[in-house]
Amino acid sequence: NLKSISGNHFVSGQIKIDDIEGIADFGIKLIINNRPDSEEFNQISSKLLKDKAESLGIKFVDIPFASGTLNKQKILDFSNLIKNNHEKSLFYCRSGARSSLIWGLASVIHLGADLDECMISINNSGYDASMLPNMVGFFKIN
Repeated sequence: NLKSISGNHFVSGQIKIDDIEGIADFGIKLIINNRPDSEEFNQISSKLLKDKAESLGIKFVDIPFASGTLNKQKILDFSNLIKNNHEKSLFYCRSGARSSLIWGLASVIHLGADLDECMISINNSGYDASMLPNMVGFFKIN
């Protein structure tokens, strides 16, 4: 259930091994995992997902964070991956909410995107952008 957040950028909740062929067929060339392993009982490991994705030619990068563990380096790492990347990309976590927020933070803080436009994109993709302004303020200072 991929939701477009901006151009060729998509967000989703947890993906499964069986989803990856469809993701590849859709044209996704980069997957960024924002979900820590073992967050939930019986959660599939990112290593298994990465192995399957890479076997299909998809770059798979882990930038996991749980509530309260997001930091400036993770936002910078995320922004470096999406900067000048015009291929279809998927960012996922448990529900997609964290991924939409790190996308917004990276876009506003490092890529010069407009905060209000990012909030609209996040809200239009079905996620809640109401925390984004405070988070941008926090990470610009700290």
